[in-house]
Amino acid sequence: MNLKFTRKLDVTEEEIFSELHHFLLRKNNRVLSNDQIVEKTGVPVELIYKWVKTGKLKKAMFPNLGAPCERCGKITSNTKLCIDCTQSITSTLAQEEKDREWFNKIKQTSRKNTYHYK
Repeated sequence: MNLKFTRKLDVTEEEIFSELHHFLLRKNNRVLSNDQIVEKTGVPVELIYKWVKTGKLKKAMFPNLGAPCERCGKITSNTKLCIDCTQSITSTLAQEEKDREWFNKIKQTSRKNTYHYK
């Protein structure tokens, strides 16, 4: 089933979304992936990515839809970053915090053991 109106130039993005959403709400279409939707409807994949990122196409209703991770480009159903990138950033920040605490501890210790002549 190709959505014929997507070929017209005067069709708005909201009209495309409305028709696509109606198509996806059918029981068999809820589990389609991005590529399958593009193949069956002709809707540009960029629009699907946009609607997934903005939350118009919700993960709870359409579990196989996704958008590229903004860091690595892997398709994810999360809004901006995939789980791997999120964990990597979180662990890096935690390590930096530990390093900062260690540096401050060393800095305070070295000042205590230093004699300052007045």
